[in-house]
Amino acid sequence: MKLTPEAIQAKLHSRTVGRRVVCVESCESTNDLAWRAALEGAPDGTVFFAEEQSKGRGRFGRSWIAPRGKAILCSIVLRPEIEAERVPLLTALGALAAADAVGEEARIRFPNDVMLHGKKIAGTLVEARFISSRPDVFIVGVGLNVNAHPPGMEATSLGPDVSRVAVARALLEAADDWAQRLRGGLREYRKAWRERSFILRKRVRVRQDGKAFSGVVEEVDPVDGLVLRTDSGHPRTVRSEHVEHLEVLG
Repeated sequence: MKLTPEAIQAKLHSRTVGRRVVCVESCESTNDLAWRAALEGAPDGTVFFAEEQSKGRGRFGRSWIAPRGKAILCSIVLRPEIEAERVPLLTALGALAAADAVGEEARIRFPNDVMLHGKKIAGTLVEARFISSRPDVFIVGVGLNVNAHPPGMEATSLGPDVSRVAVARALLEAADDWAQRLRGGLREYRKAWRERSFILRKRVRVRQDGKAFSGVVEEVDPVDGLVLRTDSGHPRTVRSEHVEHLEVLG
């Protein structure tokens, strides 16, 4: 069943996200569609879905591949009035919303991948632009494998009989919920980020600025990043925007 605005919005319970929904057959990237609309004044909470992307992208220029009509490929326009130091929460918002849509067993591999039973099921990409003197427009892109996933990859999906409409609706409601919490206290974000972590207390290898180092993750935080006890025995803090790649070693 194709995604349509009518089907998604029929039982949608949200305050902002999803008030306007646009569904297209194909595009290069839903993030590109969202940016064009945002720069033309699209309101907070506008969402774009596509059945297929030809140039879906992830962090650091990586591509996102999904079988046509089998995934959730969407981008959300958000215009939150938040302080600059809270900008990393937008990446957490996307990952937490995707994890909530997947279910209780979903975990987040810092900073933006969602895992199910040890395999990747979703990824997020958050982009910001300074239209005024501050980053006041964000695009939260989500790719979530619902009915299938690309062959030959360490990935998984929810199953062939799962309703994409229901998953899309759950994603928008979760994104709306987390968006409402952006200006409040950080406690709920920090609690959920820690509970959903796929890497806490695990040994990982991190690549940053072209260099790799390993250690055990002692703490994760949606704003401050992660704290590693490196192999040399020293603690090291790594912010999400500086992580080029993270590999779980055990």
